Amino acid sequence: MGALAIWLFRYRFFLWLIFLESIGAWITFSEQAYHRSRLNQWQIETAGSYQSMIHRATRFWRMDDENLRLNQELAMLRQMISDSLGVADSLQKTNTTEPWPDTTLRVDLIQSARVLYAGTNAQHNYLLLDKGSLDGIQPRMAVVQGHKIVGQVQAVSPRFARVIPLINTKLRTSALHTASQTTGSLVWTGGSTRYAELMDFPIHIPIKVGDSLVSSTYSSVYPPGLRLGRIDRIETVPGAITYKIRVMLSVDYHRLDHVQVMRPTFQKEREELLPDQN
Repeated sequence: MGALAIWLFRYRFFLWLIFLESIGAWITFSEQAYHRSRLNQWQIETAGSYQSMIHRATRFWRMDDENLRLNQELAMLRQMISDSLGVADSLQKTNTTEPWPDTTLRVDLIQSARVLYAGTNAQHNYLLLDKGSLDGIQPRMAVVQGHKIVGQVQAVSPRFARVIPLINTKLRTSALHTASQTTGSLVWTGGSTRYAELMDFPIHIPIKVGDSLVSSTYSSVYPPGLRLGRIDRIETVPGAITYKIRVMLSVDYHRLDHVQVMRPTFQKEREELLPDQN
């Protein structure tokens, strides 16, 4: 104990310097938007570089190169189908695409990406992709796997992107019940990554187990008609005006490997008028 006290006394000025520097850094990054943004980019780059090394180390055992080759070949076939339907005539840059359910959709950018990290054990889960601003990725772009919604881009660095998936308690997504054309809000409340809840669905609207939920036209991030999930369980709460509905999500986040990042045409113009839409 005496040795510790002597050590603390000997280095007291250095420890005070570290303490005051820490306070100064905390004030700087919490009050200044520019410094906070730079710190955020540094965190994404650091996490991306680390996850990229881990991913390369395990690539052989996961047959990742073969998966990527098959993904690219499938993308080429889908691009040919989309072109023949006249769906993607306004694409500026395309690595992979889908014959989207809404055949009137116009897309500015579709970029394939590999998932370097997929968090599933927290309340505020996130994904990390191996593409960033150098590849045209920007915040609030949609992240999909085929016709299935994965989430949306939250932040980017030059070479990596951080994604908020549907399994994040902060994300609320507009969902369309295809059978009745009624909208509700899809929210993940924690627990299993296979299930979420459909909120604000009126009790007088007919609904049954197995019905499909897709993205609605209310969203400025996701194209309409992309799959969110299927109704798994319906409960009636006495005195409530809405159902309690459990939804099985279309995406299995434990088996997520490759995704596509895309931005609908006129997204920026729409978000200037509806900045809070998801």
